[in-house]
Parts: sequence; C-alpha cells; structure tokens
Amino acid sequence: MKMLVNLLCCFVPSKKARKEIKRKLIGTKSRRKRLLAHGCKIEDEIVTTPEGVKIDISNVPHEALGITKEVFLYNDYGISFGCDAVLIDIGLNRGIASLFFATYPNIKKIYSFEPFKPTFDLARRNLELNPHLSEKIHAFNFGLGKAATTLELPYMTKATGGMSTTHDVCTGGKDIRKETVVIKDAAKEITSILEENENQRIIVKCDCEGAEFEIFERLNDEGLVGGIDIVLMEYHFNKPDGLVSILTKNGFALSTRVLSKKMSTGYIYAVRMPEK
Repeated sequence: MKMLVNLLCCFVPSKKARKEIKRKLIGTKSRRKRLLAHGCKIEDEIVTTPEGVKIDISNVPHEALGITKEVFLYNDYGISFGCDAVLIDIGLNRGIASLFFATYPNIKKIYSFEPFKPTFDLARRNLELNPHLSEKIHAFNFGLGKAATTLELPYMTKATGGMSTTHDVCTGGKDIRKETVVIKDAAKEITSILEENENQRIIVKCDCEGAEFEIFERLNDEGLVGGIDIVLMEYHFNKPDGLVSILTKNGFALSTRVLSKKMSTGYIYAVRMPEK
C-alpha cells in the first residue's frame, strides 16, 4: 500500500497535496489497524470500542479515527478517582471524549460545549449512537470565551476538529466556508454549573484550540478556578506559562507534557491540593 501511494504521489506536483494524499491513504489504514489491534470493531463506518462506545467515522475518517485513537487507545484523558464528580468538556468536538468520560460510573453529569455547528452535528450523531451514555451529557452548541459575542469564522470541512475561535487556522483550499459562531461568557456559564452542582467534585477537560488562555484568565478574574478540582487540558499556539501560573496560584499541583515545541502544543494535567 505504501509503495503504491508513493508511486501515485510522483505524479502530484504540489507538496501539500502529496502530504494530504499520504495522510489520508496511509494514515487512515494505520489508524484502523491500531484500533482493531486494541480490540475495537469497525463495521459500516462505525467503530465500537471495547467499552461499547460507538463512533461514526464516515465523515473525514482519518480525523475521526485519530481522535478515537488518542482518547481510547492512547488514553490521553484517562484518570482514576474514587468519588462522584461532574465533568465540564470545553471543546466537545465530535463528542468522543465526552462519551469516553460517560463510561465512568462515578461521573454523574457532563456539560459539553462546541461552538461550530457542523462539528456539533457530528457530535450529536455520536451521542445518538450511544443513548445509554448520552443521557449523562448536556451538549451546547456555543463556545466559551472572555465575553459574550457572535463571530463570523472560517471553517474547514476537512479539519473539523482543529477549528479555533481565537486563531486563524485555515490554510487555504476549496473546503473553507464561513460559519456563524456564538461565544458566551465563560465565567457566567461556569458559575451556573458550579451553583447547580454545589458540593460536587468538578473536573474540567479543555481542548479548544487556543481559547483556553482567555477562558482560564476570565475564570481566574472572577475567582472561579478554585471551584475546580481537576483540569485535563490540551494547550495550543502559546507557551503554557500563563495557564500554569493561574493553576498554581489557585492551589493546583500539575504536570505538563509537550506535544510539539514548534506548534506550542501540549498537555496540562492538574489537581487542586486540599488546604491544610
């Protein structure tokens, strides 16, 4: 397969186009193979994980398979804890991480936010495939930010999971279109969740392509970071120093893991330490 793809690329003049062909043809096959080896089943473009979670991979398969691999095979958000908790998923994307967390018996409720309507529709499809899990999930088609606003943003239909409300990530191409995106005040929305779930442990999973910086700055300004117990975050486009400072000043112990120095991307795993 690899040899045939390389031969095909010899007739493609654009370096960018060659890279895209290899990613789709070789990368997709590799991701399928790894998930099958992990114990997943793939039938009619639906992946069923060993946990019984069903995921539609018919739309942009290499991306859907990649997210499934990161969440269920690489266990990027896997944590162990013994008490009941509520999870806030900032960056619902296709709903794969929210469904993963819904498999935890002691996560009782999940609030998920996705600003881009086409991506939200992909998530809704996956939630519909898993009614026994999605009953835990309250999914909202708007994003969080430093203030309430409505934006007109570019959207790439072939990179649904990489869209940002704070950075221009579109690199050109015929698949770019404009989307109207609603952003709501992060402090107001999180305050409502904290009040509704008083005395509950709060976990925040945050993967929102750069908006994490303004979201946590806003939460910090309103004194809300101390109401969170665990943060599982992927940061983008900037060094994590500001986020690390906010979390440590609010009593969190944390570790960071760099994914790409060039892209300033990585993970922050943080737990708030009990006061003496």
